Amino acid sequence: MTSHITNIVSQNPATHGDGKGAQGPFQTFIPGSTPPPGLPGRCIWPPLRRVVCNGLGLLLAIAAFGPMSLVRAQEYTFATLAGSAGQSGTDNGTGNGARFNYPTGVAADNAGNAYVADGDSHTIRKVTPGGVVTTLAGSPGSSGPNDGTGSAARFLAPRKLAVDSAGTVYVADTGNATIRQITPGGVVTTLAGSPLNYGTNDGTGSAAQFTNPTGVGVDSAGNVYVADTGNHTIRKVTPAGVVTTLAGSPLNYGTNDGTGSAARFFYPFGLGLDAADNVYVADTANNTIRKVTPAGLVTTLAGLPGYNGTNDGTSTAARFNSPYGLAVDTAANVYVADSFSHTIRKMTPAGVVTTIAGSPLYAGSNDGPGSVAQFNSPRGVAVDTAGNVYVTDSLNHTLRIGRPPPPIIVASSLARTNGQFSFTIQSLPGSAVEIHASPDLSNWSSIATLTNLTATAAFSDPATNFQRRFYRLRQL
Repeated sequence: MTSHITNIVSQNPATHGDGKGAQGPFQTFIPGSTPPPGLPGRCIWPPLRRVVCNGLGLLLAIAAFGPMSLVRAQEYTFATLAGSAGQSGTDNGTGNGARFNYPTGVAADNAGNAYVADGDSHTIRKVTPGGVVTTLAGSPGSSGPNDGTGSAARFLAPRKLAVDSAGTVYVADTGNATIRQITPGGVVTTLAGSPLNYGTNDGTGSAAQFTNPTGVGVDSAGNVYVADTGNHTIRKVTPAGVVTTLAGSPLNYGTNDGTGSAARFFYPFGLGLDAADNVYVADTANNTIRKVTPAGLVTTLAGLPGYNGTNDGTSTAARFNSPYGLAVDTAANVYVADSFSHTIRKMTPAGVVTTIAGSPLYAGSNDGPGSVAQFNSPRGVAVDTAGNVYVTDSLNHTLRIGRPPPPIIVASSLARTNGQFSFTIQSLPGSAVEIHASPDLSNWSSIATLTNLTATAAFSDPATNFQRRFYRLRQL
């Protein structure tokens, strides 16, 4: 069997047929005994490629948001959403017209807005999906502990943040040693801790103490979890401001797994939660990723304490180099801003670690897919419900966005048995994919929706006795 690759036209956004000017994230698969009807050999948007296998008469077209090959079909593609590489500042604006000053934390809400802890500006910024940047709270260049609304509030080197389903933003106000919350209207209050009063005390509200709290996350019940970096502990804060120590022993660092105070951390900086309220921790100085159950049981998922590096691998075979930021998606995949490696890593629930973007130990600012993209000390990472990955690229003073790979049909799976076509779909875990079919590349109908996918899913077309049939996929 031989194959060749040629371009075909893109998809028409109005008719959902194939034609110029498409914008839908579709992939088209055309099995059959003859090539498709005569099509122009040019692609406008998105680029489509077809692979015709002469022996079977099968055609596979991959639709993407940029030039793509089969090898790159499952790579994230990163772009700069806001800010200008190497240009620090405090300006609001759109895209590269905005400025940040050492942004270190990011969180994403259900509407696709990103919130940024702009550390050296002492402000919290909001970035829309269109890249429009505004200041939600704080006054650029003015630090302090004040509660208040919008620019009347003050922060001191805020490093990380989280957002709940109601749009309330929680901030680790690192320099003030407090945990703050911000309503969607910009009203800032102090949930726990006493400004500049460092310590280890559990307690309620201002009676509690933190030492350089950095990572923060929120569960479905509104409890806030804190990586209390200087104390080497993980703390829990109820909605009423009651603070307890979930795991670790204050001021005692180490590598031990265990329950509660028997466990040890070493300057943990980032954390995130899964749907079961397990806490995942970027244990920065240990170069490991840890997991803390709601009962306080701590285990090491990936990395080897005391050993830094850039190796991908499973569990202790993987290496990290100052993992600083961490986020968890709906399928319990963990995303890590591996700061000193200048890369973004991904760990599956099975502990398999891969590098999804950046080139290890090479700093830069390039946009692009996979290892073409470059970062300069990324410190924060977040993932939204659509699978987009947000990165605060701290020393570039930018906010980057990584768009997930589109669903694809696995070429080696294409089959036709007793007049029925079947194939395997590869997609993001936990995602949903809609399958369309057409007899002629012009008239399309939805024939199935697959939900809550794992990495791959098998599909058989219920229709039979087609000599030629066209398929396309759409990520929901």
